[in-house]
Amino acid sequence: MGIMQLLSIGIVWFILGLTASHFAKKRGRSAYLWFWIGFCFQILGVLAVFLVPKRKKTPSPTSPIFMIEKSDAWLKMWYYLDLSHSQQGPIEFPDLIQKWEAQEIALSSYVWGEGMKEWKQLKNLPELLKEFPN
Repeated sequence: MGIMQLLSIGIVWFILGLTASHFAKKRGRSAYLWFWIGFCFQILGVLAVFLVPKRKKTPSPTSPIFMIEKSDAWLKMWYYLDLSHSQQGPIEFPDLIQKWEAQEIALSSYVWGEGMKEWKQLKNLPELLKEFPN
């Protein structure tokens, strides 16, 4: 067998590896793995790509469509002064939102959360108000 024949065989194997790689990538499979399968098993490797089922794309769990980023307010315990200025709490942030929706607290109500130096009126905490429903 001459050098030209070996070179021709090598080129054909390389092309078959690229072909398997190309179709595997379109079917959601590893292009590198299927290159070597196509290269080593030639036409059988290319045909095997079509026997393996397509891999379905699943959205990643960190996709912004599915995950809404929440602030640290959701992790803290909260205290508030009710409309009669009595201290209430500790409560979790979803409970604070319920108090807001039930109009048990207002923009003028004082709140305090873990890590705050002092009590502040809700209207002076815009980052917290962003977390509240309209």
